[in-house]
Amino acid sequence: MAGQDKSKIPDWKALEQLVAMIQRQLSPDAIVQHNVMLDGIQSETKRQVDVLVEQSIGQYKMRIVIDCKDYANPVDVKGVEEFHGLVQDVCAHQGALVCPAGFTKSALRRAQKLQIALYRPVSTGDHKWRAEVTAPVLCDFRNSFMSFGIRCSSPKPLLIPNEFYNLPVYSPENELLGTALEIAQARWDNGALPSEPGEHEELLIFEQAKTQIDNGYGEKVEVILTLRLFIKQNLYLGHLPIEDINGLQDEHTGHIVTNAFTLGGLNPDEVERDWQRVEDKSTIEFEPLLKVVGYNCYGIGS
Repeated sequence: MAGQDKSKIPDWKALEQLVAMIQRQLSPDAIVQHNVMLDGIQSETKRQVDVLVEQSIGQYKMRIVIDCKDYANPVDVKGVEEFHGLVQDVCAHQGALVCPAGFTKSALRRAQKLQIALYRPVSTGDHKWRAEVTAPVLCDFRNSFMSFGIRCSSPKPLLIPNEFYNLPVYSPENELLGTALEIAQARWDNGALPSEPGEHEELLIFEQAKTQIDNGYGEKVEVILTLRLFIKQNLYLGHLPIEDINGLQDEHTGHIVTNAFTLGGLNPDEVERDWQRVEDKSTIEFEPLLKVVGYNCYGIGS
């Protein structure tokens, strides 16, 4: 519809063009045309098809016809049966009806027996049928709580301050490695520590097990510094707006058929403030579309 005055395009034709555009996105390797005239084999007359999808598979050509109905009310049984006649007349392998207003229950049952697909357009484009769509998302935010351990077998005395995790740590070759707290937090931020919920004990902070610290008397002693990590999981359930999507909603299953969509931004503060807190994932009555895992980082920087 680019370059055209949308106000001058009849609604039925605009719907036809929208569905053709969606089908081209769904079937990039197929030939998709709209407003096509096909020969009716049984009727021996030309039949108008809103959207025609054709694709060669080996020596065979698959043909799909789609009819677009911009009705004020849902399509009924008569509409399904009339369309089924068209599908048979043009020798199509599959037929699909698209109606933004939906379909009656009897039409749904009849279409299922006749193997006619039924859809509603789902599109956030600039048109009459613009949809506001959200996606159910489960946010899994994880916080880490650290406690530190120290072991020393050196015959030298060792004066251990309360905050020994802030002491400079050296390699056996006297290379400065940083403090136990800095390294532990940096490894968490980099994803190098366990992140599953629960307790993780006796984790080595430094890659080399043996390190050195000042013993409080001006000498370095060999120590092993360990970390005990407790991971707390906080679950939040909510909906994110889908900013851009073009697809078709299957009226039989409720599923949306699309090949791409763009979600709106995720604000952790809004999630914690406004989303539903979940204590047990098994209590969620539906399957979230996405699960987002976020880690509360320490953000140590220069």
